[in-house]
Amino acid sequence: MFQRSATLFTVMLAASLTASADFSYTTTQKMTGGAMAAMAGANADRTSKIYFKGQRMMTSTGDTAMIMDFGSQTITTINNAQKTYSVKKFGDVGGAASNADVTVDVKETGQKKVVNGFNASETIVTINMDMDAGRGGPPMKMQMEMDLWISSDVPGVGDMRAFYEKNLANFPWAAMSGGGGNPGMQKAMMQMERKLAELNGVAVERVVRIKSAGGATQAPQMTPQQQAQMEAAMAKMQEMAKQGGPQAAAAQQMMSRMGNMSGGAGAPGGAMIEMTIDASGFSNASVPDSVFAIPAGYKQN
Repeated sequence: MFQRSATLFTVMLAASLTASADFSYTTTQKMTGGAMAAMAGANADRTSKIYFKGQRMMTSTGDTAMIMDFGSQTITTINNAQKTYSVKKFGDVGGAASNADVTVDVKETGQKKVVNGFNASETIVTINMDMDAGRGGPPMKMQMEMDLWISSDVPGVGDMRAFYEKNLANFPWAAMSGGGGNPGMQKAMMQMERKLAELNGVAVERVVRIKSAGGATQAPQMTPQQQAQMEAAMAKMQEMAKQGGPQAAAAQQMMSRMGNMSGGAGAPGGAMIEMTIDASGFSNASVPDSVFAIPAGYKQN
């Protein structure tokens, strides 16, 4: 895909170099704003460790780890809390069908600054989604905006780029994208992951904002349970506001943010969710094979 004009020898050489390359780094995700931040709470904050070795890639977050093996074309999911694991073929992890209209726009702003200790350039990726809500509901027009700070100074970045260039066409994007079960959101997340993989460098910081666009009339994935949680949280904030004192002002502010969601996803252009993801701890040191091993005693689902 990326080396159409390369000779067979060059491709084979690149593949052999990639097979011995190791790379790892850490990402820290935090919810930093948006009308839905109160509902997401601390559950949205997470730290992940990403490893590359040969034709394997592993992402470890909390009690869960996912290993993608491009040699065997398998995805192994490990649940450390339950001490279980499952193995699926790439072809068995397809995204749900979606009639969402998704467009992607990528712009390099020319802005440069030092981010997390690395010289970085700014790229804005905007994804617009026009999704059919189904069941007679109004269409949902959503926008995802990513403010990316990309650096090519990261140690070992060449090894990571070679890994993606070799495997980009075969990536099981659906396994990486999530999307909360919403096919339209999943399709958008797949687009986002692909664009990140195509950039020339590593995103040392990204700020992701999910907004309404064109007058969406409800927040996506707002289940009755989530609505009940929001109403309970609003009631709690109201009680805190009545008690006065230092907590009253904070409660009033939180109610204002939550109130933006009543009857809608917030004002057009207003972020429902904003999260900041910082990357650090980059290393091209050797990654032990034990990192990709299934712990002893774990049972297969």
